[in-house]
Amino acid sequence: MAQKIPPELEQLLIKYQQVENQLASVITQKGVVASQLKEVERALEIIQNLKEDSPIYKNTGFVLVKVNRDDVVKELNDRKEELQIRLTSLERMESTLRKQLEELKKQLDKYRGGLGLGAKAG
Repeated sequence: MAQKIPPELEQLLIKYQQVENQLASVITQKGVVASQLKEVERALEIIQNLKEDSPIYKNTGFVLVKVNRDDVVKELNDRKEELQIRLTSLERMESTLRKQLEELKKQLDKYRGGLGLGAKAG
């Protein structure tokens, strides 16, 4: 005879899966932002190593357009700052979600221990 999962345990399992999915999403976003940040830093490094009078072009869809050096450096620095803020935010979110996941795991372990199901968590 199959046992029916108590509603409290079912809710804990659902919450655990939701937090686990959120954490996976945040980790993915963090990787994308970190990659974009590296690209911006690399572009700034390349521009810094160019001669002052070297032309700089920006990709605008299918066309490359000559741009002012100072304008592009300012744009890249602004983008770098935005990405750093976003990365910090994602790192905080990741930390919070990891703590939530650990707390939910402890609750599940207590519940399982109370039911005599062992202390393993999924």
